[in-house]
Amino acid sequence: MDKFRLEEVIESGDLKEAIRIIEDVGEKLDHTFTPILLSYLATTDSALLRNVIAITLADLGDSEAVLPLIDLLRSPKTKGNRGTLLYALEFFDVSTHVVVLVDLLDDTFEASRQSYQLISTVQDKISEAQKELCRQMIRRKLGDHKNKYKRDFLLESLELFT
Repeated sequence: MDKFRLEEVIESGDLKEAIRIIEDVGEKLDHTFTPILLSYLATTDSALLRNVIAITLADLGDSEAVLPLIDLLRSPKTKGNRGTLLYALEFFDVSTHVVVLVDLLDDTFEASRQSYQLISTVQDKISEAQKELCRQMIRRKLGDHKNKYKRDFLLESLELFT
């Protein structure tokens, strides 16, 4: 597999071929592609390409993907397209980023549920100070929501930090 070929097809806009190459990288667990994948993960405006890259980085298991994925969760350009990014994070220890996950508990349905799932997997790895900060964040969110369903979900989420 050729990294230059991947760059060429991405730059030309041939998403079908780019996705084929990226999926092949994931199947072969070719870690030499990690830097280029991280670069395009951060710069692409294509949600489809970003999602394929995120899944491949999860398959590769390179922990250097965590921070770029977290940064994308904070980016307005991923609003409405965060579920796959959160799914990719399930393969890593995200306990130090739990505050970002709590912030997404009132995002879209998919993102909020994926965030909850991730939080539940790391809840016993986070410090008391982090738990208190998360409880405060959720309480503030509770004050913002009149929707019973969202309030109930946030109350359930609050229990993760007790």
